[in-house]
Amino acid sequence: MNQLFRGVEKSRCYLRVSRQAFSTSESASVVSAQNLIAQQAESNRRSYQPVTLGHICAHQFLRNDSTVLHRNFSSLSAATVTDTVESDAGEKQSISTTRPLTRDDVINRRPSALERAKLKVVTPGHAIFVLQKHAAGGIAMIRQSDFVLLCESSRPGKKTDAKVIATALKEFNLVNRFVLQRVGARAAVDGMLRSGIPTWKVQDGKPRVQAAVFVAQQILDEKTGMYFALETTKVDTVLKELHKGILEMEENGIKLEAKNRGDKPNDDDKLLREALRVTGEVVQLLVKRKSRPENALKKRAKRKYLKRLQIGGGPYNSTLRLATQISILIGGSAVAQKNIVDPYDKAWWTKRVVPDVLRMIEEASEMELEKKKSVEAAEAKATEEAEGDDVEDDESNAEDGDGDDDQEEGDSQTEVVSEEEKKD
Repeated sequence: MNQLFRGVEKSRCYLRVSRQAFSTSESASVVSAQNLIAQQAESNRRSYQPVTLGHICAHQFLRNDSTVLHRNFSSLSAATVTDTVESDAGEKQSISTTRPLTRDDVINRRPSALERAKLKVVTPGHAIFVLQKHAAGGIAMIRQSDFVLLCESSRPGKKTDAKVIATALKEFNLVNRFVLQRVGARAAVDGMLRSGIPTWKVQDGKPRVQAAVFVAQQILDEKTGMYFALETTKVDTVLKELHKGILEMEENGIKLEAKNRGDKPNDDDKLLREALRVTGEVVQLLVKRKSRPENALKKRAKRKYLKRLQIGGGPYNSTLRLATQISILIGGSAVAQKNIVDPYDKAWWTKRVVPDVLRMIEEASEMELEKKKSVEAAEAKATEEAEGDDVEDDESNAEDGDGDDDQEEGDSQTEVVSEEEKKD
């Protein structure tokens, strides 16, 4: 027992001495600040918020970078660092010094694949070629900053660039274990919309609708990983472009009713039907993501799902309004009620549907009923007029028939008189 108490006293002495040494060291303030940054990074990672640093304006830390940040900051506070110093004559010299590690030393990592390539012209095609060659066979990982640069290099009005971004999303996710972050999802949506929407003036809104539908298709595709990282605000951006394009089509005289068009629909009908489909499925996808579907999965599938999930938000009120307006324009109030309002209302986490959305559906149904009544009245009037014309034609034909009979009787009488005259 005495040995046990002596061991406890020794451990207390060692702990006290280590604390004093840490507080009196020159690098204690640097290490404490670094540990605070690491703790903030870990807390932000748990709350699905990206870690941002003040002097970095173009890039953000990734979720996986928080572990690297913690590992570097929790290591020794002093290391041999090579600094570049400019002399009085203007010559740059590299001097190796032993000093405490700073935050800039951790951030200034090795150059990425695109930075080492030093491309003269950066386009999505050039960037994906470099990244495919860099990460061929899974020998290297693709940085999120390189993917963001690939998306930001998309040119306005170039649909091929949008297709390249979609290809990069699918290939990187499948081959190189690329986990899409929120910053990458935002850049991908902006890049595809920028490349899909033409910069010149067009006669109708079909190119804008096509671009928005293409982006919505990538959101619905499980291979791209957009489901796990895309924010609802970016979904609203896509729906706004889709709604704007549909209104432009209506202004240019294109009929928006995509129902009862026969067995062989034209290109406009196919585009409108696809727009209606992706609008409903995107809202249903957001409702599913908000409903915590991982609770119904097994342990291994649940861990895999949560490892990739970056944000779990559902549709906003603005999302419901935009989706309802699009569905009413194309399919009518019944389709909007079925594809938008009912899935949202049936979710366990929703309290009630926004009154504005319900009011829009009621007004649309009343307008459809009035339109139906006016059409039926016009058809009834047209049938009455047609029946009246038929009656008049029958009467005129009957009068013509009576005149012919009188003429035939007169002819027969003359013939009889002529025969009697012959007998006389």
